[in-house]
Amino acid sequence: MRCCIAFQRLCARRHDRTDRGDRAPDQKLNGRTEAAKERARSGKAAASAIAKRGAAFERGGSPSTRGGRSGAAGREPRRNCRDTSDTSGLTGASRSGGLTADSPCRGQGHRGWFPWRPTDDRDLGRPYVFCHWHPDAIRHGHLFSKSAPDDAIPEPQQRRKFTSWTIFFVARYDDWTFNITPDFGGSPEGNNTSQFLYEANLNYTGFKPVTATVGYFKPWVTLYDSQSSSDFLLMERPSIIEIGRNVAAGDARATGGLKASTDQYFAAFALTGASYGAQNNSLLNGEQIGMMGRLAGRPYYDTDWNVHLDLSGEYVVHPNINANGTAGVNRTTLNFQDRPEDRAADENRLISTGNLSSSSANVYGGEAAINWRNLLVQGGYYQIGDTQSKLPGVRAPHLSFNGGYVEAGWNITGEPFRYNVGAAAFARPKVDDPFIIKDGSIETGIGAWQLGARWSVMNLNSNVTPGLSQSVTGGVFGGYQQIFGAALSWYPNDWVRLELQFQYTMIDKLNAAGTTQIGQKFETLAGRAQVAF
Repeated sequence: MRCCIAFQRLCARRHDRTDRGDRAPDQKLNGRTEAAKERARSGKAAASAIAKRGAAFERGGSPSTRGGRSGAAGREPRRNCRDTSDTSGLTGASRSGGLTADSPCRGQGHRGWFPWRPTDDRDLGRPYVFCHWHPDAIRHGHLFSKSAPDDAIPEPQQRRKFTSWTIFFVARYDDWTFNITPDFGGSPEGNNTSQFLYEANLNYTGFKPVTATVGYFKPWVTLYDSQSSSDFLLMERPSIIEIGRNVAAGDARATGGLKASTDQYFAAFALTGASYGAQNNSLLNGEQIGMMGRLAGRPYYDTDWNVHLDLSGEYVVHPNINANGTAGVNRTTLNFQDRPEDRAADENRLISTGNLSSSSANVYGGEAAINWRNLLVQGGYYQIGDTQSKLPGVRAPHLSFNGGYVEAGWNITGEPFRYNVGAAAFARPKVDDPFIIKDGSIETGIGAWQLGARWSVMNLNSNVTPGLSQSVTGGVFGGYQQIFGAALSWYPNDWVRLELQFQYTMIDKLNAAGTTQIGQKFETLAGRAQVAF
């Protein structure tokens, strides 16, 4: 992370050279005041001035505006920064690339930026590194139904997780960009899953506003999955998004695709294969072949409003093929499942269809969102279809699953939600008054505070009747899940987020015979500390 901080300072200085007009004369880096010229005659004084200036920019200010002040009193009035949805001031790849970099705000210094995902196509002109880290804790809960009236409620459970630590290595030459992103996360701590790679891909941006990508990549499917995880209102995606995206997209997916984005529309299409690590458990004789597409747009937007509409779809031509399996039983299988929307609380996938012998699958649906300044409401609905492939004489109806969500966010301290043009998705607020401690006293504001709430539904039951075995109907008791969640987030600055989330989960699920309730309901309380440079 030390290298990232060093680059942040470099980024700030670089932009100061290009945006000098936004600073008062005594703040310009290419010219000194008369007093500074006098000091420069002394080697020690000059070195001291440079060191102080660098330290100030790393804190987010300049010596002339921050030195000797503490608390909110004495700060210069904050002028408005450039609207982050305005890309007219960018050129080349940057215009299609996502969040714009704000001009330095007088009295605040330059906060700089780092790309929010490694396929961000801003033109830095040099290799750079991006760090994203967030550990999680802790959970308590109780069971939905007890097998006997005197059964004891389980004791609260506590877990600590090191869920993600991705370091993005990016190299760029002209219109070519190479990204490789290892993931050092995993749970429990120190015990990684088989997926050590998040992305490794090559991108070409020579035909604006189109970006071509080949390699391991997270395809641009659905509004929610196009957001960075550091921008979620709650800790995790809704279950319908998590299950749906992993049918033919999701993290570390072998991909060859195109995307185009402007202020008004976004379009993406990709051919996809298996996820990274799919060969680990068994040798595949044929990897999955699928495709995905997304079309999104903003029919209306201005400085205060954003109205967003989104359609996405996926299709699996055939799943992974295991020649050692039996045709109609387990040669080509798909499994639709998810944990409750709180990875810190429960590792178990409480809703699951199990392995289904399938020949193909599809996902389709859409989302909509409306944003006014510091308020955001968005929701979506998706349908998942599965074509079963079973032995002759065995019932194999077409299976259909569905789910949706509605969520709302309020930035209590007034910062507006930002819109990322390059992803056609919303992003976390930029902190107006960072919380900074200097010399043992609070120097500036309280950071940014955000409140989020969500209701989500996921139905993995299909073609079943309570009291009848799923082997009779040919369907599956995958479970019906409802979750109510609320989260409070504090952003002391643009890099750090502390989040506390409460969640109430209800799962209604019968066993395969259709006779016994094995569902649960429980509450979870989780906290997250997140750092994203």
